[in-house]
Amino acid sequence: MDTTVQYLGWASFLFTSPKGVRMLTDPYLAGDPNVKVPPSPFSAKDIVVDLIIVSHYAADHSEQAADIMRNSETTKILGDHSTMVMMEKAGFGDILGPRLELTTSGATYGIEDIKIRAVSARHISFTHMQDGGFMTGEPLCYMIEFENGPTCFFGGDTSITYDMKLWGSRYNPEIAFVGIGGVDLKGRSLDEMDPEDAAVCVELLGVKKAIPMHYRTQEYFERFQKALSIRAPWCECIAMNAGETITL
Repeated sequence: MDTTVQYLGWASFLFTSPKGVRMLTDPYLAGDPNVKVPPSPFSAKDIVVDLIIVSHYAADHSEQAADIMRNSETTKILGDHSTMVMMEKAGFGDILGPRLELTTSGATYGIEDIKIRAVSARHISFTHMQDGGFMTGEPLCYMIEFENGPTCFFGGDTSITYDMKLWGSRYNPEIAFVGIGGVDLKGRSLDEMDPEDAAVCVELLGVKKAIPMHYRTQEYFERFQKALSIRAPWCECIAMNAGETITL
């Protein structure tokens, strides 16, 4: 059985490993017209997975995590300390309980035929609390290794860093899931990596395939394609539409 991935929208991808493990990244399906992110065609109530991995606790990367966790008592969630605290507050047990899987940069987590190594992200993990306080945490990227399959880089919301060169030489990823845009913030696109920086990210990682995510307009994709053809002409650019499934 091959490794497949289905794009749910924004930064949400549903991976199915050769052994049938279902793993979801950054569950954000609702969308938000205020920041011009369209909703996913999928509903959180219909998604059942074995593991959710969260790059950082921000609405557009984690908003439907609790809803999906409620669909199955066996679903686990992997993320930084702030993500674990928020899931604990949502009623999923103690932060060191069986459903909450704490990780940090450099740590590796395994589930069946998937190995997930967290690496640092240049970003922020931040949320306002209902009591008026706030929570900050450690934003992450992930190297996801499938047994007898590819190693994938999932960038979450990272900005560009020369660490990507080290990660490429150390972990040899073949596929990169990279953000190339951002939300609309009062008329300004808040791009953690713009298309040109994303192409440099791909170059530094040395991957063979790049799957862009976290962007709102076709213009961003076209800019990424152009920059990629210059910075990493060996790399295949794969555009995925929400709902589409491919074999990795």
